[in-house]
Amino acid sequence: MVDIRLKERSDLLSFSQRRILKWVLLFVGGGSFVIIILNSHRIIKITTTTSTTSNARGTILTKISLESTVILPQPDGTKDYNLKKKEDATTTTFNAFSFYLMGDTPYRDWQESRLGIQMSEMKKYVKTHPERNLSFTVHVGDIQKIANTQCEESSYKNISTLLRKGPLPTIVVPGDNDWYDCPNRTESFNFFLQYFGTLETKWHKNDYKPLGIERSSENQELFVFYREGILFIGIHLINAPLDHEDIDSWNARMKMNKEWVAYNIESHFEKLEIRGVIILGHALRSPRTRPFFLSVADYFVNITHRQDLPVVYLHGDGHDWDVDTKLSHQLHWKHFRDIQVDQGGLADPVIVDIAPSINGKLKKLKERSDHLDLVVGNGLIRIDRQRGLYDNPKLMEYSK
Repeated sequence: MVDIRLKERSDLLSFSQRRILKWVLLFVGGGSFVIIILNSHRIIKITTTTSTTSNARGTILTKISLESTVILPQPDGTKDYNLKKKEDATTTTFNAFSFYLMGDTPYRDWQESRLGIQMSEMKKYVKTHPERNLSFTVHVGDIQKIANTQCEESSYKNISTLLRKGPLPTIVVPGDNDWYDCPNRTESFNFFLQYFGTLETKWHKNDYKPLGIERSSENQELFVFYREGILFIGIHLINAPLDHEDIDSWNARMKMNKEWVAYNIESHFEKLEIRGVIILGHALRSPRTRPFFLSVADYFVNITHRQDLPVVYLHGDGHDWDVDTKLSHQLHWKHFRDIQVDQGGLADPVIVDIAPSINGKLKKLKERSDHLDLVVGNGLIRIDRQRGLYDNPKLMEYSK
C-alpha cells in the first residue's frame, strides 16, 4: 500500500499529473530523489523521501512525502500576444474606464463617519458622471488603528459594512494594521479574509462578474483581473521590522508575492493584449521589500517589447501623496511609477482614469492646470486627486 503526500502546494499538480507521478514513484521504488515537472509557466521541483513501515497485519505501508518548490523560469517574452499582434498588424479598440483608490482609513471614530460620507458622495458622483465609466473601488489596506480597535472582530465587520455602502464592487488588500500588528495575528488574518477576502462579491453579480476577478486558491488575499488591456495584480506586501517576525515567515510571503506576480505576468501576456500593468499593494518600497520589485523588473527591463509598457505600483502605508521615481531611474525602467495615496481620512479617494485606444491608437489623457492630477504611461493612466487634502477633515457636512 502506497500513500503519497504532497506537502505545502498540492494544487500545483493536476489530478492526472498526480496519478502519473504516483506510477513513476511506484516504478522507481524507494529512496530520495528529485523530479522536475514543467507545468504551464511554473517549473516544479519535487524532492521525494520514502519511509516503509508495517502494520499489525503485516501489510507493508510505504509513505512518499513530496516537498515542492516552484522555480520561476527566466522571462523572455517570446510568446507574448503583443508580439503576435504586431506581426499580424491587427488593431484593437479598448474602452476608457476609471476606478476609485483609497487606503489607510479609518483610524479614528470621526474617520469612520468620514468614510460613510465618502461612500455616499461616491455613489452620487458615479450616478451623475457616467462618462467616466467608474467600475470598481480599491482599498490598499490598513482598515483600522489597532490602538483603538484591538483587532476585535466587530471592527472588521463594521468597516466591511461601511465599504459595502459604496456604489462599486470593492477590493481590499491587506495592510500591516489588518493582521500583522494585531495581538493575535492568526485570528486577525482570518477575520480579514472572512470580511474582506471576497468583499467584491457582495455587490450585484452584474457589477462584479464582468471584472473577472480571480483569487489564488491557496492565498485568498491575492487576486488578478484584466480589464480593457490593463492587467491588475493584487499582492500581500507589508513592511515588517526585522525583529518582529521570524525570517522564514517573511521569506515565504516574499516568495509568494514574487511567484504570484511572475506567473500572472507570463500567463496573461501570452494569451492577452496588454497595454499596461497595475500592481496593488499596501507597503511603500523599502530596503526589505526591494527584492520583490527587482523581481518584477526582471519581467520588463531589457525585454524590448515590454520595457515601454507602463507599470504602476499603487499603495498606501506612508499616509502622504508621493510619486517615487527612484527605482525607475536606478534600473533605467522609464515607465515604472511608484505612487502612494494620502491617508483616506484626510483626503478624497483618488480616481484613476484609463485612456481608450481606438483601432490601436491611444487617445492620450492630459493633465489639468490645477496640479491635482498626474498623467503617467505616456498618457495611458491619469490619477485624479480631486481636491487633494481636506481643509478641515473633521468637518462632516460639505458639498462638492
